Amino acid sequence: MKFALRAGLTFRFGERVFEITRLLTDGEVQLEDQVTRRATVLTESELIKKVWSGSWSLQTASRQISSTESDVKNVAPLLGLASLKDSWQQRIFYRMRYLKGLQAAHVSRGQRERVRQVIETVARAISDPHPPSTSAVMDWARRYQRSGMNPLSLLDGNKLRQSKSRLSSEVEHIVSETLRAEYLTRARHPLRHAHDCVQRELRRAVTAGAIPAAGANVSLSTLSRRVRNIDLYRRVAAREGDARARMVTRTVMNGAGAAYPLQRVEVDHTPLNWVVVDDETGLPLGRPWLTVAIDAYSGYLLGFYLSFYPPSVASVIGVLRNSVLPKDELGRELGLSHPWMSYGLADEWVLDNGLEFHAQALQRVMLELAVDVTYCRVRTPWLKPHVERFFGELNYLTLMRGRVHRSVANVVNMDPYRDAAIRFGDLIKGLTIFAAEVHALKINQRKLARPLDLFQEGLERCPPAVYPGSWDQLRLISGMSRELTVGPGGLELHGIPYGGAELLAWRKELGSRFKTLIKWDPDDMGELFVRHPRRHTEWISCPARWGDYARGLSWNQHLMIRKYARSELKAKGAYDDLLAARLRLHEHWIDASRPKDRKNSLRAARAVGLTSAGMLRDQCTHANPDASSAAAMVITPDVVAPSEAQIPEFESFEIGVGR
Repeated sequence: MKFALRAGLTFRFGERVFEITRLLTDGEVQLEDQVTRRATVLTESELIKKVWSGSWSLQTASRQISSTESDVKNVAPLLGLASLKDSWQQRIFYRMRYLKGLQAAHVSRGQRERVRQVIETVARAISDPHPPSTSAVMDWARRYQRSGMNPLSLLDGNKLRQSKSRLSSEVEHIVSETLRAEYLTRARHPLRHAHDCVQRELRRAVTAGAIPAAGANVSLSTLSRRVRNIDLYRRVAAREGDARARMVTRTVMNGAGAAYPLQRVEVDHTPLNWVVVDDETGLPLGRPWLTVAIDAYSGYLLGFYLSFYPPSVASVIGVLRNSVLPKDELGRELGLSHPWMSYGLADEWVLDNGLEFHAQALQRVMLELAVDVTYCRVRTPWLKPHVERFFGELNYLTLMRGRVHRSVANVVNMDPYRDAAIRFGDLIKGLTIFAAEVHALKINQRKLARPLDLFQEGLERCPPAVYPGSWDQLRLISGMSRELTVGPGGLELHGIPYGGAELLAWRKELGSRFKTLIKWDPDDMGELFVRHPRRHTEWISCPARWGDYARGLSWNQHLMIRKYARSELKAKGAYDDLLAARLRLHEHWIDASRPKDRKNSLRAARAVGLTSAGMLRDQCTHANPDASSAAAMVITPDVVAPSEAQIPEFESFEIGVGR
């Protein structure tokens, strides 16, 4: 469930109902009591926090929606993709490719002819041999838009229908092969030459009886349309080379343009050129990785994520959460003279081709949040210039101690690990000040405007920002997922045990062992979200049994700790000792069960000292289980009462001390 702050939206606080009457400047909202008609003014961040905390509930025409409902049924449309089969997810991804093509071409679902052209273009781009029909794509677009951009609405039982062509398959094959051999070459023959070659091949096919004479006619305009339907980049690259194609399509694609804030957001990673020291120990930690999200319309920084781990899905999710959260309180704590106004979900994210951006976990998160994803071509930095320019501005910061410089010959280079002085907490504070004030107030010489002014002016004329229904919902949607088996002792995720009384009701219903989907916050391993294996909209939270260890522990940090512990065990030889012990035990069983010859067997029996006395003694001990080992011996009266002759007699004497 998502909502946007707009006029007419109502909220309930106890028995009082408030309605948004107008959106004021400076991020303020005017609300009106439905009974007393008394006006109240709140900031957008205050209103969002009231809804997320559960003190205020969002009202709809049908029922009340609360952000603190524990059954998570209200957010089922946003959490259903992870519950689907892989084949169903692939079907949704397949249909979304065509819907994204319509959005990119600015084609509405009612323009049938333009929709058909987009289908042909997308089918060639993804090498789809059986593209869907125009009516099917229009129906997909209609259901997707009416459901509030819910990807689950694309699932149905209808079969894909093939669009019919006026030309036969033999004629289409001749046209395609002739264009590839005569037109799409470095010889750069004109299109009329390719048309003459097509007519020649059609006459040969008629003479051979492969096609009828009535259908062997392709006009120059038809051939021209076939050429225009070919991707512009591929057409220019085949005739003039890749370098020329990139130059031509650079201006045609207009990849960096945006009409309003949060329409297009650029995301990328970079290692910082400073060595950071620990806040507590003061020891150098190394160069951290910085992940940022920048608005393409204004160049305003929306959020950043700083860590010492290489780029991963956790980094992308971290910058996503930071860009969504309101930051008014953060600005007041740091004493910023200008507020950091970035908050809300974006319409589109522009990414490069890193492995973390192509992960299916991130694609599911973006689909569930209804955020489009665009991947830039390789070696085309002009498609996301704002984030590249921001990284260049970081090199001009005045922080000199601990800076990493490029090695220059015949120059004494200072070791940044010895010169490092900036603490990690101070670096985060400095980057926040740089993002909210320095970068936001820098004048763009091309636009002759500041990013802060452009962002403020754009917010006044663009649709209001969209937020997730609650913070827990955002954590659940953006969490990492895996299927695990729940046993009598709960469940275990990479060495950390989870579970408690929360799973008792499910064990009574499903048994002591069942397999289900779990999700966890990559920045906090203190709890897991477990899905019911049958009721896929029901989730519960399971805390970690090692609370002191897992609370506040990140996923990457846990992996590093496990890796270090494993290396320590290897260094101590623990694995080698275990292997040697197992081999010794195996050799013992082999020796014990190996047949021996007579001489060795007799020598072994003599060495052990096997006699009948020992066997009889054991039998006597077992026959008298209550008697002790001493009582089991045969005791005679002579032994109990020794004779007087056996007691020796001694004479007494004195030892005198000399005077």
